[in-house]
Amino acid sequence: MKKYIALLLLLVMQTSLLNQWSMVMFYQVNRQFIAQNFCVNKDKPKLNCNGQCYLAKQLKKQEEKETKSNSEKLEKLPEINLVFEETVEFHFTPYLKDPIVHAFGYSNLYTHLFNPTVLHPPSYS
Repeated sequence: MKKYIALLLLLVMQTSLLNQWSMVMFYQVNRQFIAQNFCVNKDKPKLNCNGQCYLAKQLKKQEEKETKSNSEKLEKLPEINLVFEETVEFHFTPYLKDPIVHAFGYSNLYTHLFNPTVLHPPSYS
């Protein structure tokens, strides 16, 4: 059930992209019809417009519609006032009767044996 709700929310959030894709798909499917009926540059066949001008106008119109709706949504948002108050600082000082002194000793229990005869290249006799 959670997967279906997540998928539904994802699709709802992507509706603006789906609108643009649907316009592009409509153009691809009906390219001949759009070129014959809606193209502005019908009298200039050297431009090879084929209705791309119509597609560009539709995409621009859709983008303006989305920006207008987004700006209206932003205007409708309630105003949020943040109030900052001073915070009281507490300074804690630890109370110790006598400072504890640690006496650590160091003992070197490491030994190393160096054998210089091992570290030489092998010799061929």
